[in-house]
Order: sequence, then C-alpha cells, then structure tokens
Amino acid sequence: MRACFGCAQIAIAAVAWWFVGSAAVAQTPISFRFNDPEAPQMRQALNVFEQLNPGIKVDMQRVTWADAQQQYLREAAVGAAPDVAQLAQVWPRAFGAAGALRPVDDLIEKTNIGVAGWDQYIARDMQQGADGKTYAIPFTVDTFAMVYNKALLKAAGYDEFPKTWQDLRAASLAVRRKTGKTGFGFPAGSCGTPAIWFFLNFYWWSKGWALIDKGPDGKFFINISADQIAEGFDYYDQFLKDGDNPKSNLSICLWGAPEIVEDMVKGEAAIASVPDAVGVQIVNTFKQRFPDKQVPFAAATHPADVNGSKTFFGGRSLGISANSKHVDEAWQLIRFLSQPDPTFTRFYTNYVQPQKPILNYDRLPAEIAPGFTEQIKLARTWGPYGLGPVAIPFMWNAVGRAAGSVFIGEKSSKDAASELREAIAKELAKNQH
Repeated sequence: MRACFGCAQIAIAAVAWWFVGSAAVAQTPISFRFNDPEAPQMRQALNVFEQLNPGIKVDMQRVTWADAQQQYLREAAVGAAPDVAQLAQVWPRAFGAAGALRPVDDLIEKTNIGVAGWDQYIARDMQQGADGKTYAIPFTVDTFAMVYNKALLKAAGYDEFPKTWQDLRAASLAVRRKTGKTGFGFPAGSCGTPAIWFFLNFYWWSKGWALIDKGPDGKFFINISADQIAEGFDYYDQFLKDGDNPKSNLSICLWGAPEIVEDMVKGEAAIASVPDAVGVQIVNTFKQRFPDKQVPFAAATHPADVNGSKTFFGGRSLGISANSKHVDEAWQLIRFLSQPDPTFTRFYTNYVQPQKPILNYDRLPAEIAPGFTEQIKLARTWGPYGLGPVAIPFMWNAVGRAAGSVFIGEKSSKDAASELREAIAKELAKNQH
C-alpha cells in the first residue's frame, strides 16, 4: 500500500479553508449611518474597529444632514433603519417616542460607557424620552460662535467685534457699503433642519424670551409673544432687504454649506455664525489655499442683550435602531466610538467629545479657539425645548417655514409670527399632561 504523501497537506489546507470560510460566514454585518462630511476619516476609524473586532463588518451609509431626519424616520417605520445612526442631539426624544430607537439603559448598566462612565457625560438629558428611558449616547458636543474676517471689519471701521445686535446690524451694513463684500452672511433658506432656527433662538434667548419654558409649577408654557417672534424675523430679514446678506443665501439652509465656507475663505464675506467644526474648516481651508498669507480670522461671542450672549450646547448622538437584529455588535461599535483613541485622536479630529474629563477645545486653531471657548461658557442646554411636550423637530421645522415665508415676502412678519405661536400653542395644549 502506497503512502499518500500529499494527503496530509491536502487535509491541512482543507481544514484551513473550513476555518476561513466559517469565519467569513460568522462575520456579522452591521450598518452605520454617518452624516458628517468627514466620511474618509470615519471610514479609517471603522477599519480599526473591524481589525479589533474581526467578527463584525461595518457598512458605512451616507446621507446629508438635510435629509437625515426624515429618511431615518421613513426607514424606521418599515423596519429598515441602520443598526447605528448618527443623530442630532435634539432628535433622540422624538425618535424614541416614535418607536424608532431602542432604549440603551440596559446596555449602559451592563457594560457602562465612556472614559469615566455614563455619569460623566454632558447633555444626558437630551438623550432621554418622556418615559425616562435613554435612547442615545452623546457623541460630540459643539456650540456656535461668530467667526469673522478682521481685515474686512477694520475696513468697515471696526477694530473689535460688535457686542450688541444693533451694532452687528450696523457693522454688517458698513462692510457692504465700504467694501462691497457680504457683511453677516447667514443661510436664510428653509428645509427640514434650517440654520435660521439657531440664529433666531440666539436672538430671542439673549433677550430672555423662549418658545418653550418651564414654570415653577413644573408646567411648560410659551415665554414669547407674537410681536417678539416677529421682532426676530424682522431683524434677520433686514440683512436680506439691505443686501448685506445676499438674496442668493435664501437657497442655503445649512450652517456648514459650501457657499458659506467659501465666501469666508475667499474674503467675500466678513462674518459667519458657525459651529466649531465649520470654524475649523474655514481656517484650515484658508491655510491650505493660501499658505503664505496670514490667517485673517478670529472668533467672538454672539451679540448680547439683557440675558447675555446665549447659544446652545449641542452636538451629535449615536443611537441603535429599534429594528436592529445585531444589538450587541451595534453597542460594541458605539462603545468604540466613545473612546478618544483612535477615532478622535487620529481621524475624526475636528470634534470635541461630550465627556467632562476630556471636554476641551485643544484641537481648534489658535486663531478661533479663544472665541469658541468663551462662547461655550455662555451656552445653555436646550432645556425645556428638549424636555417639554413640544418636540424640537416640530418647532425647528415650523420656525424655518415661518421665517422663510417672511424672507421671500409671502407673509408679513406679524402674520407669520402669530401663526407660528398658535401652532406651538396647539401642540403644547395637545401634549402637556
């Protein structure tokens, strides 16, 4: 009987093939919906996750922030939402109530999360539903500040950034008249998540007004009159009427739109209200494009009124779809992304994590870091907006439509303001218990 000298090698190869094939079959695919522009950087972080977790394969899906909210809700309604989704911090409460997100309290209790535990996260209240359950994990934190071109403001007669709303209006108009450039160039368009929502709240909050507030008795109420709402509409409408914010910006609704960034980089606009990540983008793009020129930008707080300068303390969250069939793997990805290294230290480096031990603006360029640092100290949470019975997405969309109707001349500011206040009042009466 002849010995089969190749049989052993064949057997070993067969066993090796079986293990490789089994590993491939056992690999669990999960989907991750990512809305920020830094897709290549995030993909690099996900590659590291896959290397550390060879049994999990992550499919990164892309969608713009303008479409993210409605698309996710449509998919969730038919059980087709991604396993893990990047969300605006104002969405988890409403998404949880709609049954679109899975509560994660049991996962937090089982494994904890973050560099120092769940109780070291900020904006935890924004992740909770009316039922008290937690529907998402804070992922990044940010606030808006005023980024401005020092040379253009100086040419308009200003050596420092305006401190009041009236002075901002005057400075913007002076830039236009003395330099021919855009003054305060803000996106004035309407969409599902328009930036004008933020700018109007900054104006109202600084005056002590709010669409939704909470009284000592624990009940929520509207803390702004129709005339006060209209005052905000009229303030921003004047920039468009006088031309120091071009009418073309009516076609832009997002704070980080390429048009806003490009106008700042090219010196075609003097002032923009942007979150920290967009401020970094403006500065870094200028440095890359004009390496021999001195960076002309600085950052300052938004104008103040009787209630000071007020912006919001916001950012992004990560949630697990209610229809996810791979909850453990989805949670493993969220835990990985909640650690600073390597995602935030090597790849997704423009962003700040919402955890107290590592909350800082060290990564921001030196030109704008002081202004953003000062502003975030003055920022407020969404508070009653996020915890009250009127969902932020409802108000956000309604405010955008109302402001848009004024900007295009469809309605007077008083009519639009009265209709907006009435719509919020009805929603409040319907939902408050």
